[in-house]
Amino acid sequence: MDELPPSSRPSGRWSARPKRLVTRWLYGLALAPVLTSIIETGGRPKSPREWFTEMVVGLLIAALVRQVRKEHLAVLELSRSDALTGLGNRRAFTDALEDECARVRRSFKPLALIYIDLDHFKQVNDRDGHEKGDLVLRQLAAAIGDVVRTRIDGGFRVGGDEFVVILPGSTAAAAEAVLARIRQHCVGQGGAWGCAPLAISGGVAEFDGHEPADAFIRRADAAMYLRK
Repeated sequence: MDELPPSSRPSGRWSARPKRLVTRWLYGLALAPVLTSIIETGGRPKSPREWFTEMVVGLLIAALVRQVRKEHLAVLELSRSDALTGLGNRRAFTDALEDECARVRRSFKPLALIYIDLDHFKQVNDRDGHEKGDLVLRQLAAAIGDVVRTRIDGGFRVGGDEFVVILPGSTAAAAEAVLARIRQHCVGQGGAWGCAPLAISGGVAEFDGHEPADAFIRRADAAMYLRK
């Protein structure tokens, strides 16, 4: 089973999408030509034709600004996304974890982190080629997307074969269960996953409510290395 299932797409609250602002104010630009005319001439357009012309120009301005903003957000989204897997990249992960740690400091709710590394991934690349290696990475990303809670949890690719999962509201015990389900999903893909020595090493840490985000990451990373 070497093909990535079409339904298995990385998802979660912390995808690569940047935060978006409300854009209703853009439609106010439609009035800009009218207001400019009032300022310059001291009066409103006098005929229906003048009103129509001013409003059409205003709508065109609003449409152009909206398109430019849309393209800017698309570029920003790409800068926070991992091209191979569709998960958020390291930059997106860092921002997301900072936000979640700040939220926990206010709410005192649990927060767990899973740090994942593929064991002997280089051997897969050397034995089967980089195309097979890329498939393995996409399958792991898809497994993460299938397991995490949509719009609550989030998965990220932070290195070549290193992945991180943020689990807001989850304890370390709950995170261990999520890690086990990710492993099960991967093994179910068959292919390279059924051939030793490819395996997943995962470390789990629960936020203590006070530590800096980078210290939290180091604890999860250290827990992962202890299991190798």
